[in-house]
Amino acid sequence: MQRDFPFVDLCREWSREAGALIGPQARQAFFRERLPDLLRDGARWRAVLLALARGAGGGGETIFETEVVLYRDPARLFSLRIYLFGPGDHTPVHDHSSWGVSGPAFGELEVVRYRPAAEAGRLLALPPQRLRPGQIECTPALEEGIHRTGSPGPGATLMVSVYGTPQRRLYLQFYDPEGGPPRRVYPPRLKRKRLAARMLAEWDFAGRAACLERNSV
Repeated sequence: MQRDFPFVDLCREWSREAGALIGPQARQAFFRERLPDLLRDGARWRAVLLALARGAGGGGETIFETEVVLYRDPARLFSLRIYLFGPGDHTPVHDHSSWGVSGPAFGELEVVRYRPAAEAGRLLALPPQRLRPGQIECTPALEEGIHRTGSPGPGATLMVSVYGTPQRRLYLQFYDPEGGPPRRVYPPRLKRKRLAARMLAEWDFAGRAACLERNSV
């Protein structure tokens, strides 16, 4: 839960300040200024790692296995999340449904952006960025922000991200840079909900079909 981590008071202050700003660009600029100092707060991040090592959970479901929600603003202005990468671990190539500001609190973070290639359906990897604690990068929402992040090795990396208000899309898209359509990936609870609804529809349809078949005999 969010109370397991030493961020609630700070994030409530951020909520008040960001809530007074108009528009996503102003809020993203606000977090570009605030996040670097937080990334350098080693004592706070060590406390987070200790809590996780003792089995603490996050504040909601996530798509990535090692993603933890530290705070989710009640008005959906922003969320604060971390990602833990082992040596050489990276996310799949993906996008997000909102802008993001990210950087490492521990270790080195590698960020690789992608752009459409001349050949339709393929993605071209741009030169990777390497960030150290206190350095940040900003990611646009949706297709403009296709990227992957992780540890270039040989050490582990703790990545911290602030994401803005999500657009009306309940999934991320994973991409194969070599081509093919993107794959929609939902949070586990939402995926279960969608599959259950689909199964109920198929169940009801099968039941109606069986009833019609019996009546026609």
